[in-house]
Amino acid sequence: MGALWAALALTGLASTALAQAQPDVTVLPEVAVQGRATPEAVRDFVGRVAAPSPGRPLAQWRGPICPGVVNLAREPAQAIIDRVSQTAAGLGLHTGKPGCESNLVVVFAEDGRATAQSLNQANPQLFRQNVTGWDAGRGAFRAFLADERPVRWWSLSIPTDPDTGQRGVRMPGERGGVVVDREIAKILNCNEYDCAIGAAPIIKRRQGNTRLDAAVVETLFKVIVIVDMDLIGSVNTTQLADYVSMIALAQIDASADTTGFDTVLNLFSGSLPAGLTEWDRSYLAALYAPRAQRRSVSAQAEAVAEVMTRSELTARRQP
Repeated sequence: MGALWAALALTGLASTALAQAQPDVTVLPEVAVQGRATPEAVRDFVGRVAAPSPGRPLAQWRGPICPGVVNLAREPAQAIIDRVSQTAAGLGLHTGKPGCESNLVVVFAEDGRATAQSLNQANPQLFRQNVTGWDAGRGAFRAFLADERPVRWWSLSIPTDPDTGQRGVRMPGERGGVVVDREIAKILNCNEYDCAIGAAPIIKRRQGNTRLDAAVVETLFKVIVIVDMDLIGSVNTTQLADYVSMIALAQIDASADTTGFDTVLNLFSGSLPAGLTEWDRSYLAALYAPRAQRRSVSAQAEAVAEVMTRSELTARRQP
């Protein structure tokens, strides 16, 4: 978070309060939503909104989430944090203790586009970690900086061992921890004492893995959300917090057309859902279900759709 605060200082936002996760959350009333999914509609929805990093499976949060809100009064900021924390807890995720280092940051600004561009100019590594596959790619990043949006978001993920949480790739600037054979170092044109493969973690195949299971899983480790206060209109705190929950807990395509679907993602496109809908909660639950871990993106998306459809069909049979 040090890099983010330095960038925020240069944009004039760092002096505002940052509300962090608290153990007690505000209990808000449940939202009653109508509508059921069909298998075809579920697959259509998943295909539209799922936006993994290129060549990578859909990512999940696996460690503690520490939400923070910048440039907003403490009471509404805490309400947003509480709501996001509640949704995360419903998926089996944990929230960091007070004072934790924020890894899910929501920045409120009068001009979201200018703020995103200023933050990027102040610290170009803030949004892009110079590692291919950690984000949605250059095209998506250009849209993140340039598009006029009420809410924009950028997430970073990394391959990890599903059992130990150990990173499956080397971090930028990390020195090698193992001396590499001199001949191999020559072939790779690197220093035998500081060669990339010397720092590459070893991921062992789990016992009982099937051919479809992934030896590594994709883990979210940072999400930055920028809210344009001049463009969000008259949405209330619950609606906005649930929108943030959806885009921060799952990798959602900012350009996805979700017209016709009962989802909070339509909050700024004509409809005014009260918050997370049954459809949204079903999608998040399916994404975080064990079956969602599959080796290929297509197999994983299909697994998410299957879990989501099964959940909807079970709900439909209930009186």
